[in-house]
Amino acid sequence: MTTTVTSKRRLRKYSSLGSLALFLGPALLVIVVIRIWPVFQGGYIAFTRWDGIRDPVFIGFDNFTRMLSDPILLTALGNTGKILLLAPIWVIGPMLLASVIQERVPGASFFKIAYVLPVLVSPVVIGTLFVIILGPNGPLNTALRGIGLGSLANNWTVDTNLVMWIVAGMVIWSSFGLGVLLFTAALASVDESLYEAARIDGANWLQRFWHVSVPSVRGVTEYWTVMVVIMAFSSAIVLGYAFSQGGPGYASTTVDLFIYNQAFRYGAPGYATAVGITLFLLIGILLVIFLNLARRRGELMFDDSGTPL
Repeated sequence: MTTTVTSKRRLRKYSSLGSLALFLGPALLVIVVIRIWPVFQGGYIAFTRWDGIRDPVFIGFDNFTRMLSDPILLTALGNTGKILLLAPIWVIGPMLLASVIQERVPGASFFKIAYVLPVLVSPVVIGTLFVIILGPNGPLNTALRGIGLGSLANNWTVDTNLVMWIVAGMVIWSSFGLGVLLFTAALASVDESLYEAARIDGANWLQRFWHVSVPSVRGVTEYWTVMVVIMAFSSAIVLGYAFSQGGPGYASTTVDLFIYNQAFRYGAPGYATAVGITLFLLIGILLVIFLNLARRRGELMFDDSGTPL
């Protein structure tokens, strides 16, 4: 009797595993083919010299050592670094704006929609729009001349000292509304009694922001900062290409655009893959460092309940 029961249990177990494999098998196969296999294939290509047509030739670490002396790549890294330098604005700005909107200002719904709209617009359209606005005879220069500040008029799109900062500003502006939306949703879930208690204690808006809003959205702040770091390395390619094609020269070429150029314009997919893998590792290291610093800072600044010390 015991043997029969055990056999039935095993049969049901194997039947369940078979059903699971039947339902999940096709999806797992697609994931392996589309997601996992290209990772291993890319890992191999990074160690080869390949033009995308002929068979790849294994060259060891040559692609990786080439990166150390590639002046264009170093310029691209510096350009991406300029975007990262603006990360505090990218993180704190949406949080502050969401806090202002949360104060039930007139037309709050309009402001939410207005700031989110750029997120819905194609990066190509945004880049083209800024080309028109900042052109030699564009609206900005026309306005400067109209108010007697013609000396400040400039051909902004070809100014090597400013063009990368303009691209960085475009990247932030195009995704700024997404941060506002995230922080607005997070603040909407904060218990209103906390703000009422702060008002009764005589706290002004800035004090309520620091002592109530900031600790209440710590998780969203960390998540958004991670997204900002990722977007700094991966979101400038379309905007930068549409605005200035990475020029003049390489003044606005970012790392993601550099990888694209190497793979599809200069016929060096092997080198592009090596740079991409290195970039992936660099982003991972930066995120680990940030999360550790954020955790330590949180332990120093807030107690277990999230209240500032």
